[in-house]
Amino acid sequence: MTSLSPMTTSTIPSAAPAENQQSSTSSPNSNDTPPFLLAATDAQRKEYIELESNPNLPINVKRKAEDAWAEKCGEPVLGLYKSFTSYKQSLASEESVRMMRITENLSPAARAADQKVRAITSNETQTQKEMETNVKKELSKLPKKVYYELTFATQ
Repeated sequence: MTSLSPMTTSTIPSAAPAENQQSSTSSPNSNDTPPFLLAATDAQRKEYIELESNPNLPINVKRKAEDAWAEKCGEPVLGLYKSFTSYKQSLASEESVRMMRITENLSPAARAADQKVRAITSNETQTQKEMETNVKKELSKLPKKVYYELTFATQ
């Protein structure tokens, strides 16, 4: 699982003719901004983004800090944040079920490799970078046949 980046760069069409269109960075009102950040003040949004983008925090610590941030903000941010995190969790659960169905049909070696990768990605005591490094390390140990079977099936 990867962490959702709350702000990304995108091209926003303007009312000007196509030849005069310019790209700009996302504003707090762009479609990829979670609703709870739209309800937050600039200072609150900045604080959240600093938490979310801190590469040194283990995932579980980051999640607790973000939960505390939402509590501190109060309503309506808190309610929107809880709805957003609940929605993200339901998507993650659906993806997990989908992946289990896919991996049921793989060879025993590929299923075992999938279980090792899942164990790594479910360990929230590591940072996102550590998780990515550990997954790459685990995948690099696999025989090519198993690696290709697993990566092809899970795309």
